Amino acid sequence: MSKVSLRRFWRSFRRDRPSQLAFTTIVILALGALWINSLMMNRHSELDTASVRPLLDLIARAESRGNYNAHFGNANNQTVRFTDMTIREVRQWQEQFIAAGNPSSAVGRYQIISTTLEGLIRDMKLNGNERFNASMQDRMAITLLERRGAVQYVDGHISREDFAANLAKEWASLPKVTGDQPEASFYAGDGLNASLVNSQSVLDTVDKIQKQE
Repeated sequence: MSKVSLRRFWRSFRRDRPSQLAFTTIVILALGALWINSLMMNRHSELDTASVRPLLDLIARAESRGNYNAHFGNANNQTVRFTDMTIREVRQWQEQFIAAGNPSSAVGRYQIISTTLEGLIRDMKLNGNERFNASMQDRMAITLLERRGAVQYVDGHISREDFAANLAKEWASLPKVTGDQPEASFYAGDGLNASLVNSQSVLDTVDKIQKQE
């Protein structure tokens, strides 16, 4: 570039500098606003675990009579002590139980089947050596609530009816709440499951769930 061209460029730059600065400022502010909006959109509420307890108790009463050592076909079981086992040992027991001809591998207070347990191990980043005790089972149940839309519900993105309907897909003893035969289990007719709770009880309990303050 010649000296004349450089001088022209410099004069032009100095003359247009205010508008260039204004444009740059606008771009920076716009990008900043987009970044903040993205953070807000991706921020999720946390559940108040105390407010979730009534729903966990309702599910447990229907699924296992509240027994952390229950298994399919024996809600009162205390012979097999799942709460003393590691998660890996529970998985082995489930495999053996199915191999013996039993139709379901559901275990614990929330009747978690083997495929669901495998998914929880992955999602909760567990190694399988953790105890399948009461605390762990409760943590797993809360994770399942979150999978089924608990956070979206408390954030106002889905209705209580939709959340309750999602729960029926996770726990067969809960009613569908919506659609045809709302009092029936989502899995009605499979020969294994039936709804043991009425829709209003589920909705009343869902209403108690709150965000963590």
